[in-house]
Amino acid sequence: MKKFTFIILSSLFLLTACEDTSLDPFKLADITKASIIALRGEAVDNLNDRTYLGSVDRFSKSGDLNAESFSFDADFLSDDLNSLVQVDIYARVSESDPRKPLATVSGSEFKTGSGRYPRASISIPLTTILSTLGVNAADLPTNSYLFIESDLTLTDGTVVPASAIVNSSLFESAIFYPAHNLRYLVTE
Repeated sequence: MKKFTFIILSSLFLLTACEDTSLDPFKLADITKASIIALRGEAVDNLNDRTYLGSVDRFSKSGDLNAESFSFDADFLSDDLNSLVQVDIYARVSESDPRKPLATVSGSEFKTGSGRYPRASISIPLTTILSTLGVNAADLPTNSYLFIESDLTLTDGTVVPASAIVNSSLFESAIFYPAHNLRYLVTE
């Protein structure tokens, strides 16, 4: 019995006395909930509409390109709702192409309204997207996508890149869809 008590007390002493925070490569003590933007509004409805083929918006390459824009509403979700400095938006023609800077939305554009979280309406003219990418709409294949990605910059200097949002199970929720990796459908 004395051996058992000694082992328990020794183990307890070792567990409580050997905490070295410099050996924690993940900085678990500093981790809080993620800061992300979540898709809201009509764009969420479009995701569930089969004619949008999994995109949040679409345009007709034979239509009036000047009248088209890529638009979505997004809520900023975070432990600190005042920590958003800006959202940097990028575009690419294919998932393997390099990203090209498209627009920057200031964190001050996210305003608290009737909901719990600050929301912004983001709209980028199609002509801006096409010129940034250096492509002609007529040359894009029908039912292909333009890829729109959003990175967040927070007040502490942290950048939350679109590539950090990788959990595909999040995309299966009917009420939650991260707005970091979006698709813009090209139609006839």
